[in-house]
Amino acid sequence: MATPIVPIVCQSDLTTVLAFLIEADGLVLIDSGGSGDPRGPIAAALRERGHELSQLRTIVHTHGHWDHAGGDAAVRAATEVEIMIHAAGEPLLTDPHRHLAGYATDALRLLAQQTDLDEIVDGFPARFGGAVTANRLLHDGDEIDLGAGVVLTVIDVPGHSADHVALYWASAGVLFAGDAAQGTGSRRGGCPLYFESVRQARASISRLRQVPFRTLYLSHPFGRLQSDQRATSYSTAEGDAFLRESLEALTMMEEAMQSTRSLPAETPFLDRAQAATAHLQQTAPWPLQLHPVAGVPSSAAPTFARIWQEIEPGAQPAARTTR
Repeated sequence: MATPIVPIVCQSDLTTVLAFLIEADGLVLIDSGGSGDPRGPIAAALRERGHELSQLRTIVHTHGHWDHAGGDAAVRAATEVEIMIHAAGEPLLTDPHRHLAGYATDALRLLAQQTDLDEIVDGFPARFGGAVTANRLLHDGDEIDLGAGVVLTVIDVPGHSADHVALYWASAGVLFAGDAAQGTGSRRGGCPLYFESVRQARASISRLRQVPFRTLYLSHPFGRLQSDQRATSYSTAEGDAFLRESLEALTMMEEAMQSTRSLPAETPFLDRAQAATAHLQQTAPWPLQLHPVAGVPSSAAPTFARIWQEIEPGAQPAARTTR
């Protein structure tokens, strides 16, 4: 009998993220959601299959962002679960300030939305869930033997974050890609949300296209070009199309930022992002929904900023006060 994979939808006011339950020799989670998810949707999914949270044996992380690893502390409070994460992600499990300096706040900081930013910062400890220590630090090419024929191969796919990995279960043809490829982003009218390096993300997506998967699992319902179709799992052909379109979306965003190079070097980032958005509205085959004050899709700001830093090394995108 095939080892079941159970997608678990974890929803918060900020995002929808998936954790994945694998019933191997012991119960395994791919990612743990936010702080409240282990005692909410994850516990409910376990009970539906006759299990309890205290029976979880292992958590393997695609990366350490709060919406993927914020549930670790709650699981560890219930059981001595083994936690695995890429070596570069270990600080994200122990220090909430690492999140507040980047992924959790970049968009609001760049768009000068101070009130919303303050709310995120003040409420972040509850989302983070608490510091934990990893039992095993992962590296590219490592194999994780979970028993019952489940062996996951670790594939380094940095870009969205430095610690991001994909997990390939070769015998089942299953590839867990996390947030490495994001299509047109997780929110309708948005863009690919956040990359520490867009150039690394391109290389990582190209690497994923070389993996002979039969099923591709994503961690968010990312959009598609043209139809803006959203799904979290794909077959081989559709999965490769999604990965290709993820590359195309990043290319279009880079072309939009390239179109602003004629602006003066001292142009504030938000003005530059607005100009790039105007270009993207003419070229992007998906609908864009602009922030009512900033005039830029909220999720586009961090990606635009990283692209600009890679186009113009040394550039430090700074927000101005919105009008």
